[in-house]
Amino acid sequence: MNEQLISLLERTTAAQEAQAKAMQMVAERLDLLIQALAEDEPEDPDAQPLRYMDGTPCR
Repeated sequence: MNEQLISLLERTTAAQEAQAKAMQMVAERLDLLIQALAEDEPEDPDAQPLRYMDGTPCR
């Protein structure tokens, strides 16, 4: 292999590794978002609220 091809392969590998790292970060953030949405209050308007507007839990 010539040096030009090796250099191209090395740059391609580095770009793929950076892309994989970025995709992993996006996946982690999406997971956190999904967890936060799952903890949201029920959608039933007649249901008792779980928290007051200031964030303290209802008793």
